[in-house]
Amino acid sequence: MHLNLYELLLPTFKWPKEKTIRVFETFAGIGAQAKGFENLQINHVVTGISEIDKDAILAYAAIHCDLNRIMQSYSFPEKEEMVAYLQKLDVGYDFKNQRHTITEKTGIDKVKRYYLANVLSKNYGNISKIHMSDLPEIDFLTYSFPCQDLSRAGAMRGMDKESHTRSGLLWEIERILEEGYAMNRLPMILMMENVPEVIGTRNLKNFRKWYAKLEELGYQSYYKILDASDFGVPQHRERCFMISIYGAYHYDFPMPVPLTISLQDVMENKADKSDFISHKDMLKMISVHDETMKLPDCYVPQNIEHQRFNFMKCINGKNIHGKRVSQTNRIFDSRGISATLTCGYTGYYLVDSSQYPDEDIGDRARIGYQLVRRLTVKEAYRLMGFADEDVEKVISAGVSRHQMYRQAGNSIVVNVLMALFNQLF
Repeated sequence: MHLNLYELLLPTFKWPKEKTIRVFETFAGIGAQAKGFENLQINHVVTGISEIDKDAILAYAAIHCDLNRIMQSYSFPEKEEMVAYLQKLDVGYDFKNQRHTITEKTGIDKVKRYYLANVLSKNYGNISKIHMSDLPEIDFLTYSFPCQDLSRAGAMRGMDKESHTRSGLLWEIERILEEGYAMNRLPMILMMENVPEVIGTRNLKNFRKWYAKLEELGYQSYYKILDASDFGVPQHRERCFMISIYGAYHYDFPMPVPLTISLQDVMENKADKSDFISHKDMLKMISVHDETMKLPDCYVPQNIEHQRFNFMKCINGKNIHGKRVSQTNRIFDSRGISATLTCGYTGYYLVDSSQYPDEDIGDRARIGYQLVRRLTVKEAYRLMGFADEDVEKVISAGVSRHQMYRQAGNSIVVNVLMALFNQLF
């Protein structure tokens, strides 16, 4: 974060507590921003969202809109009408294969659930089809646009205008704000969240263009990389946040707080037997990638304690000199903190010293006398700041475990958002 003398002299922004703030979440996911407002009991109303991931919308409506209860007594229109409504919003649209995944052939129960989830969440659908004239009044606009083309874990195709990449959807926000400027209807506050690479060398030119556009529209913007582990969550998850305030105002980012808990504190008391890893699967799980490193042996990221890398050579017997172990399929000690959960979740594993299933020696992978298992869905959601009650609601809405892992990896850590919001409201 860089501040000049002018910015330091500006008055610090604070939203009047007695005034309801109207929130619109683009790229809403499962509604981490809404969760932050709810937890802090800030006087707010979500006037709408923009999302096309059908399972994320189900989860959003289950967590925030009481979907499961309302489903029982809701009066639904005809199936044809519901399908047409969902297709118009591009909900569940498969852009790779250019086809709708919700059709007349989709089961009626699923169609009803998707339909009601979109109605309750006030979903406006595909961001590319939204115009400011379509939207209600907005005070606070969030835009956690897709990171896949920016992050090291993704394709790194960038976010150029007209690039047609997922990360390039940022410029749809520019279009909507320009329309709002012409209508004298700009939101008072904007909040961006994305991976640190958004301000990295490869994307810095585009980020500066975006920053300049916001300045041209009348916003004073402040950005900083924050780590979830600095805000009470045992997960090393760095994200770049930018707060933009319309007018001449200053914004102070929250100060970090000491981490007082470890992974063990978010672990379930009893995991399912299927979550434990067999010795055979362990051998398949540990893999090394051909990525040249200056360091010999395994590369261990900074700020991550209690990672069990030392056993790897003993397990697979491979020479791993000059290689790098990937982030997925790492094994973490429950006394430490987790790596970043990602949307491409393929498994995060931890050493669990609290449970010893009665299998024979060799049936379950062990490190010393401790067993290895994957994080449960509930643990993944906890690491993102969501409550166990939220998990149960999403499961009841019919969202699969695989999708829930994706949703956790795609989301924003609620604790970090709460710290940011406390500086604004």
